[in-house]
Amino acid sequence: MRLAMTCAVSVALMFTADAAAQMRAGQPQVLAPTPRSAPPAATPWSVLRGKLGTRNRVMLLWDAELDSEVNTRYREVETLDRRVQGAAAQVDGVVDSAAGPVGVAVAGGSAQLQQRSEKFVEGDAPSRTSLSAGERAMQSEFMAQLRQGGVRFIDRTLATRLAGKSVQGDRPNIHAIETQALIGHADYLMEVSSVADAQVQSGRRYHVSLRSVANGEILVDFDTAADVDDAGVLPYVAGAGGFERAAPPAPTSADTARVLARETGRRMADMSVAR
Repeated sequence: MRLAMTCAVSVALMFTADAAAQMRAGQPQVLAPTPRSAPPAATPWSVLRGKLGTRNRVMLLWDAELDSEVNTRYREVETLDRRVQGAAAQVDGVVDSAAGPVGVAVAGGSAQLQQRSEKFVEGDAPSRTSLSAGERAMQSEFMAQLRQGGVRFIDRTLATRLAGKSVQGDRPNIHAIETQALIGHADYLMEVSSVADAQVQSGRRYHVSLRSVANGEILVDFDTAADVDDAGVLPYVAGAGGFERAAPPAPTSADTARVLARETGRRMADMSVAR
């Protein structure tokens, strides 16, 4: 009997001490940490697959735009015309040199050498963008998300090489080759560009444009901050004044890419597609 009373008193004292700690004056109520649970994000992938059907090939230009020129202009930057006297046999041909191909014509005692080098007029060459490792990873996540909606991405560089493999001549029209690559390999052209913006979570604001290759129609065109949605109830953490809600973590580039892809997918699912 005495042992039972001793145990009961000990339990009562322990409860009293815990209750006093909970109800201490001037201190916030101590709560058990709440597991963080992000609400499930609605995805448009099933609707998008039905919308695209077999016309689902997309050529993506990430932080780049299709050049508006329709032809490629060249200029001569160096011309060398030289006549040499001397005993020589009849020779005709082209010699490759470090400065470029050199035309050679020798007849009897005279030799004529012609050298010509060409390059794009500044600003007229098709643009090529070099992406950083972070930008390339974000592009990959963006594509991975949209592939769930049936989007098939076409590589711009490879398509251009395939379209230009049979082109002959010293001055190929690179713009025409690139256009042929677009027509022959893609149903849509998508451009994703961004500008710095300190007012949004990621520090950049994005613009997405989608055009039909068949007729040039602009099907999707929007500007977005691509802010990450509320991550749900955040847990309590110990702070200077007691337990308080944890600050939401900064979004990663992968988070931003997923939000951007889902918004793009929703708008593509709503677009009018001519069959």
